Amino acid sequence: MKIEFLGTSGGVPSLYKTQSQHSEALHRTGPAIYIHDLQVLIDTSEDIFYQLRRSQIYDIKYGIYSHWHPDHTMGIRIWETLNYDFINKVPQSKTSKIFLTEQQKSDFKKYFGHWEHLNYLCELGVIEKEIIANNGQIQIGEATIEWIQLAEEIAFGFYISTSTQRILIIPDEIKDFKPIDKLKNVDIAILPFGSNEVNPVTKERIHEAGMLEALNETRFEESVGIAREINATHTYFTHIEATESLNKSQIRILEQQLKDDGLSAVIAYDGLQIIT
Repeated sequence: MKIEFLGTSGGVPSLYKTQSQHSEALHRTGPAIYIHDLQVLIDTSEDIFYQLRRSQIYDIKYGIYSHWHPDHTMGIRIWETLNYDFINKVPQSKTSKIFLTEQQKSDFKKYFGHWEHLNYLCELGVIEKEIIANNGQIQIGEATIEWIQLAEEIAFGFYISTSTQRILIIPDEIKDFKPIDKLKNVDIAILPFGSNEVNPVTKERIHEAGMLEALNETRFEESVGIAREINATHTYFTHIEATESLNKSQIRILEQQLKDDGLSAVIAYDGLQIIT
């Protein structure tokens, strides 16, 4: 299975200073993940048009969302841009299927006019939408995708299984998540990096002390703790916050520190592809 990190920044990337910390990508863009084999897009970041063009992804059959937050949803018009036939008098548009949970349906009705926008896209004929249970699952070929509602009830992770692979993807909002046994010892775990008040390598202060507690944000060390509980064969951290506070050498040091402590982990970058 081929999984691509289209964008790996956190919720509030710096407009001019967002860094990738990797030689193959200059910047980090908004959070989005694409599973090539299943033609599934997870989240439509504000940068999704650029991300799909860069990765030369032209045909997406399915769309799923982790939660309603703007960094994960404000590129929702991509379904029209991607699928609508602007050439023919009688449009011969493509159609993608969008799955939302009952929780997400309620949230999309409440925030940013997303539900109305999806209805408009349905009327254009560029999407179909299907509402599933909060713990629902779908089958795409030989793969089963199961929604995992997190402790932060607005947010979901995805457990993807085949006869030979088990993959857990949690794009964001992992605070207080307690993995059940089924989600442990998976082949791949993709988890949010979290935030830091101090640089995890240099210990220089980034934010005012107590800010993360006040915002109920997940710290990097909390994400690492959850990763240890999951105990995946390979762990990838994405949704990187305060990227201008880390440089390339510090990322490498951080990865080595994790490895020395028994966690095989990679800090993901835009365009990174996993071949499982």
